[in-house]
Amino acid sequence: METPTAFASPLTLILDEERIGEQGLEEALFLSFTSDLGFFEEVALGVTQATGARVTVVGDVSMARSDPRAIRRAGRSYLAGLAYAHGAAFHPKLVILAGPQHATIALGSGNTTLSGWQANAELWTVLRVHGGQSPSAIQHLTAWLRGLPEKVRFSAGVAQALNRVSALLDRLHRDSIPTAPQVHLVSSLHSPIIDQLPHGPVDELAVFAPFHDHRSLALRKLLERFRPRRFTLAYQPGLSDLDGASVAALVKEYNGRVVSDHDQRYRHGKLVEWASEGQRWALTGSPNLSAAALLLSQDEGGNCELGIITPVATTLLPEGTDEPIARLRSMSPVPRAMAGNGPLLLGALRVSDGLEISMARPLSDTAHLELSQAAAPPEAWERIADVPPGQTTLTVTAPADAGSRVRLVVVGQDGVPHFGNIVFVVDPDRALRRMAPAQSKAPTTQPADLFADPRLAERFLGDLETLRTALAPVSAVASASSGTGAAAKIPLDGDEGSWERYLDECAGRVGQPLTRFALGLPSLTDTGTSFQDLLPVSWDERFTDDIEATPDEDAIEGVTAEHDPEASGIGAETNAAALPDLWQADQEIRRRYRRWIQRLVALAPHLGPPERMLVVRLTLWTVAADAWPPARTDWVPLLSRAVRALNRNDLPERIEPQVGSLAAVALAVLRSHAPRYEITSESLAFNEASREVGHLLPAVDFAYVTEYTALLDTAFGPAVAHAAVLDVASDVVQDDPLADAVWTLTEKGRDVRRHGKLLLHVTGRFSNPALMALEAVGAAEDAPLVGAWAGPDSDTGPWALVIWRRPDLIVIDARRPTPLWRHYRLAGLVGPRALGAQRSFESAASIPHGPRNKPFELARQVMSELGLSDPRPPHSAP
Repeated sequence: METPTAFASPLTLILDEERIGEQGLEEALFLSFTSDLGFFEEVALGVTQATGARVTVVGDVSMARSDPRAIRRAGRSYLAGLAYAHGAAFHPKLVILAGPQHATIALGSGNTTLSGWQANAELWTVLRVHGGQSPSAIQHLTAWLRGLPEKVRFSAGVAQALNRVSALLDRLHRDSIPTAPQVHLVSSLHSPIIDQLPHGPVDELAVFAPFHDHRSLALRKLLERFRPRRFTLAYQPGLSDLDGASVAALVKEYNGRVVSDHDQRYRHGKLVEWASEGQRWALTGSPNLSAAALLLSQDEGGNCELGIITPVATTLLPEGTDEPIARLRSMSPVPRAMAGNGPLLLGALRVSDGLEISMARPLSDTAHLELSQAAAPPEAWERIADVPPGQTTLTVTAPADAGSRVRLVVVGQDGVPHFGNIVFVVDPDRALRRMAPAQSKAPTTQPADLFADPRLAERFLGDLETLRTALAPVSAVASASSGTGAAAKIPLDGDEGSWERYLDECAGRVGQPLTRFALGLPSLTDTGTSFQDLLPVSWDERFTDDIEATPDEDAIEGVTAEHDPEASGIGAETNAAALPDLWQADQEIRRRYRRWIQRLVALAPHLGPPERMLVVRLTLWTVAADAWPPARTDWVPLLSRAVRALNRNDLPERIEPQVGSLAAVALAVLRSHAPRYEITSESLAFNEASREVGHLLPAVDFAYVTEYTALLDTAFGPAVAHAAVLDVASDVVQDDPLADAVWTLTEKGRDVRRHGKLLLHVTGRFSNPALMALEAVGAAEDAPLVGAWAGPDSDTGPWALVIWRRPDLIVIDARRPTPLWRHYRLAGLVGPRALGAQRSFESAASIPHGPRNKPFELARQVMSELGLSDPRPPHSAP
């Protein structure tokens, strides 16, 4: 047991557990009045989960004012709970870190906020259960935890967490030798805290608290109970909230001493200290010097408070200077903003029917419920249900992902809406999931490291080859966007968290840097952060704010409101400062990297989704790093094979934006090396890859394209510009043969433009315009109907119109004043493209329709389908 001390913060205890904990933890419980979830997620969640613990964070519902933009994982990676103490304050400050063999309990004055864990001067007492020994106070703590749900209304899942923690502590205490019998726990659960303090007289009484009640009733009762021979009161001028006149009167009545604490840090610790028979004792914890904290039980309307009495060797009273009572008498209470009485949501739980909504107290007016989906910006709200007055619970049949935001809205008689607090949808299966603590350190290899040392690259390849045999097949269900062989999401026994667990396992195999590199996520310096819910959403700006710590004004005691600082996200980092460069390496090194990619690509179809994405990125980087000489393109089919390996039925729908964006970047690189006007191995490689992953491209996300193209422009130039990548993706998705034909003809040097959706116009002076129009139609022969003119861009000179509607080819040849109309029927493998390559119509079967100087019915019909009444080019038509 450690005596009360102003140690750094509970984060110190968590870091110790993560660093030296041998058995890992099962439960991590954080109770406080105010709780800044954004701060907790940024600073403490990752390292807490790294200990293997389930994480539960609970705060008073009236103080739930966290910035939703800073909160990304509530309800998904941990249980974000709320407490309603029936109008009073839920005020304990407690941290419990419990495992199968040991437990660490911190009981003090600090809230789960930046102020409570860093900026303020707080007091904490640490109890430890380890080595077969357990403080006697543990049994009182477990009884308090079990009894809380009878006196406090909690959001879903919190009561179960309290029971799990109490059962775990009970078992540890039962199997240990009781120690520290002089340490006592006090609470307001069943009786006022003052009744649990000893009677005087005592030699000395010293007190400090940031908040006193306005008539000093609690201080008077303490003095009457202890009857001290000496009395000292410490306070911070301008920060301690007290009624100067009544406090001064008590100090004078008991011939007391006033100490003024001028420390610049806000002193938030609460202290009642006394000395008797040569021993000093201290009551620390959550109770302020107020009636609601010390004089009333919870049944009587008092706060929910938790304190601890311990022997201390020296005084915990802050140092300061003596101050005249007269100066104290002139002080007025610190102005405080009053707490609102608006609608308070207690929680939103995912159930089979939709959402189970609980209110802190029955509504007095009709309200409606609004939902903001997790993937939507926090400002986007939709009305999902009406809530009649008098209700405390209801079930809403509205689908919502874990982590979505819910609030109540009451419209006043003046028509002005009043918004309640925001709660986060909890998926209990995901929120209570434990991460197994790492038994060995995961790899920390960065992408650039693989190119700095070919031996490291080959060891990485060997790890992947070993991994191939360890990966079990995953059952999958087709996603909404899937076609044949399309992506699928992984349900794994219906557990939506299976994908996050898989990512954590993948990070354990190849390391977080490479896993994040594969997924298009910015690199993080915090390697303890899991992958749960780290996938960016469109509204996440990832900017950095100045974080300003301010005093924890928890003097509300159920009446006034607190304004804690908000924690912002960490600025995104780039994956590397520069692209690796193999151009200066000797030929043998470059050959090793080319063989390395060949083996990676061959292995890709047997790997899991992130590893396959990693193969594509590493292939792009290796090509860009000049492992192949500029004149060689034998890497093109390798990249095509790597891209095609992305398309398996184990891709969860949630990462289709990453996979689609990565595929689009790779296709843009392939497209830049694939001629459109002839069939080559490069064009075949592009066509095969685009057919395989085309169904993923509608999910392309601009942010992921930015990440995947980073540093590649020095090697691939305009091919990986955002516009080029999106154009290639659009062409593949739309599958527009005429758009492809325009590209193909342009690459061949033709002056071509498009008329509407079905017509092309190639301009120029041609000795045989019919063959030129045939070439244009052949470039778009996959279209069900297409027509092409060829001829001068004027109303003079020969022209031709060729129309293709399988299997019919209509040729209108105007090299003479009177156009000639011909009809050919193509069968088998012969199409317009093949005829164009032959530069002749001889291999096509000619269908007679009478005089060739007159149009025939089929020609009129297909011209009508093209929207033409006249066969002449647009510049020639009257």
